[in-house]
Amino acid sequence: MARDTQGTQGTQSQESSIWTLVESQPMEKIVWGRLYGKNIKIKSLGTSSKYRIIYTPSSFSVDLNNDEFSAGRGEANDLILTLNDLSEKILTRISKVHFTIKRANCDLASPVYIKDHSRNGTFVNNEKIGMNKMRILKNDDVISLSHPTHKAFVFKDLSPNESIGLPEEITKTYYINRKLGSGAYGLVRLVYDTRTCQQFAMKIVKKNMLSGGSRPSTNLSDPERVLNEAKIMKNLSHPCVVRMHDIVDKPDAVYMVLEFMRGGDLLNRIISKKLLTEETSKLYFYQMCHAVKYLHDRGITHRDLKPDNVLLETNDEDTLLKVSDFGLSKFVQKDSVMRTLCGTPLYVAPEVLITGGREAYTRKVDIWSLGVVLFTCLSGTLPFSDEYGSSAAEQIKKGKFAYRHPAWKGVSQRAKLLINQMLIVDPAKRPSIDDVLQCSWLRDAAMLQKAKQLMKIESMDIEEENNFLEPPTKRSRR
Repeated sequence: MARDTQGTQGTQSQESSIWTLVESQPMEKIVWGRLYGKNIKIKSLGTSSKYRIIYTPSSFSVDLNNDEFSAGRGEANDLILTLNDLSEKILTRISKVHFTIKRANCDLASPVYIKDHSRNGTFVNNEKIGMNKMRILKNDDVISLSHPTHKAFVFKDLSPNESIGLPEEITKTYYINRKLGSGAYGLVRLVYDTRTCQQFAMKIVKKNMLSGGSRPSTNLSDPERVLNEAKIMKNLSHPCVVRMHDIVDKPDAVYMVLEFMRGGDLLNRIISKKLLTEETSKLYFYQMCHAVKYLHDRGITHRDLKPDNVLLETNDEDTLLKVSDFGLSKFVQKDSVMRTLCGTPLYVAPEVLITGGREAYTRKVDIWSLGVVLFTCLSGTLPFSDEYGSSAAEQIKKGKFAYRHPAWKGVSQRAKLLINQMLIVDPAKRPSIDDVLQCSWLRDAAMLQKAKQLMKIESMDIEEENNFLEPPTKRSRR
């Protein structure tokens, strides 16, 4: 059983010889938390309580080992507050049920919630929760009753501390939960805003992994510029672009707090399915293109489009898709995202490899990457690979690829034509994102209708787009 290492065990070992067990029941469930009395004396728990109280000469503690714990004046509470415990002045402001503390299924991997049931208020670290509102309770949080100065309890979280090594700007605001995944840059954790209880995904991007060395990026020398870039990214709003809620920039890492997408990433979806149907690939690709258009229209080139950076809202086949990591290149060295990360950069445009990542690139690098992603969706394979004879880098530089997999026999010629156009070595000859959105393969009324519903685009927007995509002869008849 995991134990808190920031004082709880030390206190227990020092005082175990003088602790007295007042109420004891078989501890069938894991003890996931502990409430220590602070400026309050408790004589006993409720008669129906499932908990035990332990006294020391100066204080007491209550082990939390059930899903929910309640405290207040009412006799049905686990902890009943009376005149023996509080002064009359304070007790008159205590509600029948003043607050409850919950941890789902006593699961140490779940956050702890405290709910305020009192009109006079329950306070955590001097901040009022608000009647019928909740917040997340973290280790060493102080709970006050009816007024910030009436500090009654200190909460100890006995689950493993997942926030070790993280900057204070993160740990003050967020509860750090389980790992969602990891990749070339670092790892992704599920986090909760302690005040709103909202879930987010926090991506921890190690700069030394990006730059290929231990030195921090020289692109971060101007704090004002960095903050400005962060502000721009946080203000981006599009149904197919992952919303950046917060960003903390440190010399060794960038901490991106992003909206949480439950469906995982596109790479894992492709791996689990082996490949995607042309219908599903088209729906996903269309949404990716809208995200890229939104970024390009605002002067942002993604520069690292790949299935790992495309997230799905749900586990359903037809689901909203969102592009992530669009702002990463603004917080690292200019060329670092383009360099080899873990092996050959299989989604990177040839002009990047040819120049060795030393020159500026146009938005056409995103078009190339979109072509590789579409190829992968339709076949479950990569167009360029070291397994195809020559090195993948040389294949990319020459634009040499083939439709080898048997799945291609069932793919339309229009889809292959679009891939051929996007995977042209000369960026000047590659289509723009607007050109891609106008291609014949995407003139699919059923797909557009699904996309409209998922993206919550107004019907007028879709109608205008469809009219724009139709041949001129059909437009003239209207």
